[in-house]
Amino acid sequence: MLNPNWTNSTDKYMGFCIDILLDLSERLSFAFEIEIVKDEIFGKKNEKGEWNGIIGELVNRRADLGLAGLTITYQREQAIDFTKPFLTLGINILFKKAQRVKPKLFGFFKPLSIDVWLYMIAAYFAVSFALYLVARLSPYEWRDLHPCKRTRAELENQFTFFNSLWFLIGNIMQQGTDLNPTAPSTRMISCLWSFFTLIIVSSYTANLAAFLTVQRMQTPIENADDLASQTKIAYGFQRGGSTENFFR
Repeated sequence: MLNPNWTNSTDKYMGFCIDILLDLSERLSFAFEIEIVKDEIFGKKNEKGEWNGIIGELVNRRADLGLAGLTITYQREQAIDFTKPFLTLGINILFKKAQRVKPKLFGFFKPLSIDVWLYMIAAYFAVSFALYLVARLSPYEWRDLHPCKRTRAELENQFTFFNSLWFLIGNIMQQGTDLNPTAPSTRMISCLWSFFTLIIVSSYTANLAAFLTVQRMQTPIENADDLASQTKIAYGFQRGGSTENFFR
């Protein structure tokens, strides 16, 4: 970084690498003069096997020391000597903050597939009809709903088809109803349906939470491989650096 208040070539630049260089010059008692390489790149080997940039200056002995955040690669280690790294870092990607995806009107259907929803609807009507049919055939579900009347008792069955639908939908919504099965057969159907709804509701709740979390954290690019494998988003990197070789 260029120092706006520089007075000589020594303090013309500022930054972390400059601080390291100044500290080394004081400890080892040497003077230095900073020069910027003409091609302004870190250095890479061309088709002829010649180095350019900072590494080229060192290889051709036009400079005694190279100062930059150079990535240590195998090719570079064959050409020059590196100091111990002061920072270990991978490839980082900077991009514009992604806009939050607006929730869709029927997004609450997403946690389960269309096939699962259709099977659930079919199972709901099939079990409702089975409950209605079993309740009609069982003598334990026929009873006098008005026992206080002195007139002749008329036995009625509380599990009409619509009441059967209401009873099962109450189980799905995990709400109670005033319908209580008394026959062993209807109780068995009720228990099986309750277990089924427990599994479905638990799966739906877990998938819904995960779906909303992923939707909130969704970004167009997750890693360098995603960036390299797409063509929609344009990107750039330091010319002559190791990142350029990575994407090539």
